[in-house]
Amino acid sequence: MDKASVLGDAVKYVKELQERLKVLEEQNKNTTCHVESVVTVNNGPQLSSDSSSNDESEAEAVSGNNEALGPHVEARILDKDVLIRIHCKKEKGLLLKVLFEIQKLHLFVVNSSVLPFGNSILDITIIAQMGTRFKLTRDNLIKSLRVAVLRSMS
Repeated sequence: MDKASVLGDAVKYVKELQERLKVLEEQNKNTTCHVESVVTVNNGPQLSSDSSSNDESEAEAVSGNNEALGPHVEARILDKDVLIRIHCKKEKGLLLKVLFEIQKLHLFVVNSSVLPFGNSILDITIIAQMGTRFKLTRDNLIKSLRVAVLRSMS
């Protein structure tokens, strides 16, 4: 091939790539991505693990300084992916109990990270995917995980 042919093929290929880029950008613009917002729940250690308690009674039960607060649980849902963050007191076997609870809820762990903060605090981050039998709302997911953490702390 001579230089003109190579250059002509290169120009043709670049134009094909530009057209493909336009198509992909249009598809991306038309695709709506549904993200559920973060929900945070703080509970004091004196709370019962009864998941039927309402938010007002939970808010009234939380008192004292930040050190007295129980687990801080967050969850985000994006399509079939779930991001879970738990900030709590360090307890032996806690991660195992949390992972077991996640499995019972028909979530499949893709990645997890546990970082100690000081000598007594853990920051747990878990990325999971929903199984076909996952039926919980984000709020119920948070309540279930909070109950599991509270049980392991007692």
